[in-house]
Amino acid sequence: MPNARLAPWRERGAAVCAALARPLVWLGLFIGRLTSWLVLLVMLAVLTTVSLNALGINEIARWQNEVLLFGNALTINSITELQWHLFGILTLFGGTYALHHDTHVRVDLVYQKLSPRGRAIVNTLGHLLLLIPFCLLIAWLSQHFVAMAYRSGESSNYGGLTDRYLIKAMLPIGLVFLALGALGQVFDNLAGLFDPRRLPDSTTVTEAAEKTDKEPPCQLIFLVSMPWPSPWSWRY
Repeated sequence: MPNARLAPWRERGAAVCAALARPLVWLGLFIGRLTSWLVLLVMLAVLTTVSLNALGINEIARWQNEVLLFGNALTINSITELQWHLFGILTLFGGTYALHHDTHVRVDLVYQKLSPRGRAIVNTLGHLLLLIPFCLLIAWLSQHFVAMAYRSGESSNYGGLTDRYLIKAMLPIGLVFLALGALGQVFDNLAGLFDPRRLPDSTTVTEAAEKTDKEPPCQLIFLVSMPWPSPWSWRY
């Protein structure tokens, strides 16, 4: 019966799993909202690049001492590469937000026909056997990729950005955050398996984590379809 009282061990198990899931989910949502503001910087970089191309300007400024990422000068190539770097960071860290809101691409002919309990089982097994191991494996293997760029002082060959190890380091860091977000969902699904009342028919841990934020006084409609959160939907 749906209203039957659960065994005490199941109630305790559900409460522990939900408590473990909440900070991990909140972290993914927070990082996703924070990095969503990079959309504005990407737009500014694109606008600057187009304007400089139209004016025929290549070098904007030059200085004596080297500056992190920009080296000794700020050029149109620097800004062009900067927009690629920002977009890469936005995509890597926005993936965790998309995962929590189930807005990522899902190719599954069976999943939509399953019960909430069946979906929780599929998600748990998929995260534990596929997503989390993949993220951790690629993050581990990419350490050499980052270390080699740091030791060699890798930079642009076309007068663009320097210190490429910084952008390459975003790959393992972003995948670790994605693995943590997936682990939070594992605990959330386990809480639902212990206590079916916690399955999507009721308040999910994602919604509970978002309740820590206040609703914004107003929202603007950002007419761009993105898999990551729009900065206009930031909750203050």
